Amino acid sequence: MDLMDLIRDKFSQDCTIETVRHLVMAHFNLSEEEAQAKIDEYFEIVEEYSK
Repeated sequence: MDLMDLIRDKFSQDCTIETVRHLVMAHFNLSEEEAQAKIDEYFEIVEEYSK
C-alpha cells in the first residue's frame, strides 16, 4: 500500500491524526516528524483538489 493511500484510508475510517501518524510511522519506518510532514502533505493535496 502506498503511503498516501494508507493516510487517505485511515482518515476515511475516522481515525485520529495521532492514530494515522502512528500507523504511518510503523508501516513506513518514519520518525514522528517525517510522518507528520507526510500527513501535512496529504492535507495540502486534498485542499488543492477542493478548490
